[in-house]
Amino acid sequence: MIVLLTGDDQHAIQERLNQYKAEIDAQWLTLCYHRFPAAHLDQAISVARTRSLTGGKKLVIVENCHLKQWGDTELETLQQLVQVPEFTILVFVATNVDKRLKIYKHLVKYAKFFEFSLIPPWRTDLIEKAIATQAKKIKLVLSKDAVEYLAEAIGNDMTRAATELRKLYIYGTGRQLELAEVKELVPCQTQNSLQLASAIRQGESNQVLHLLDDLLSRSEPLMVIVATLLTQFRTWLWVKSAIVSGVKKDSELAQLCSISNPNRIYYLRQEVANTSINALAKAVIMVLDLEMSIKKGVDSATSSSNRASGKNLLPTILSISRNFQS
Repeated sequence: MIVLLTGDDQHAIQERLNQYKAEIDAQWLTLCYHRFPAAHLDQAISVARTRSLTGGKKLVIVENCHLKQWGDTELETLQQLVQVPEFTILVFVATNVDKRLKIYKHLVKYAKFFEFSLIPPWRTDLIEKAIATQAKKIKLVLSKDAVEYLAEAIGNDMTRAATELRKLYIYGTGRQLELAEVKELVPCQTQNSLQLASAIRQGESNQVLHLLDDLLSRSEPLMVIVATLLTQFRTWLWVKSAIVSGVKKDSELAQLCSISNPNRIYYLRQEVANTSINALAKAVIMVLDLEMSIKKGVDSATSSSNRASGKNLLPTILSISRNFQS
């Protein structure tokens, strides 16, 4: 069996790999379980073509295959996929792939394709459902508000979710855990630039200060913070402008605002419902000016630390937030 696993949900991909590994006889793992980097494709294919010495299944994993790093030589090597024995599980793992590549088109002739995408951070309903499902699998009983808190505290990081849920299971010893206990055991570490954008839009200056300080203390690059803010405020401005101009259908809004997932429109409508279009326009202009100043080296390039450069960032961010205070 030949498989191509791709996507940014590393936890889901690792779970699938663990399932394949579980099919191998544990006493023969050293002989029947192999991992190779993408640069060693020829060795991986050579091992995959060789029948297992034990007569059972063999697992061969080729990691970090974004496919663009492979050319004609690797394409020729992949011609040997037809020779991979039935009892060999050959797995190619990629964060993302370009489906236009000849390598990809050849690979999927032989491989089963599975894509694992992270839940969008704004789909808290799906994050809650995923956490509840994971908890049920390990027989961890959580109250509804505990699940809601975990979704907020962990976000869409399903790898961390699995770790935290195992910790809660050991602590709970079969009883239902309530919100207060979960809060003590699982800190909220999901402060990010998207949350900062939401706090600015809601005019919550204290929350803005807290989130910005947290981002800078974790050495989040200023350009990453500003780029995220710009993308988010532009999206809000486009959606608000389209709604004000009379666009009603979600599909039309998604197309006009270049939003790939129309389901997101429902949430964006709620976010901009009570937001001034003028405030959004001013925010976009101010963030653009901030981005330009950083690119020109006025801010972070000459600073001794990310936190120090954040002092220049703070006045602008607070000014933007004050535009949304009514």
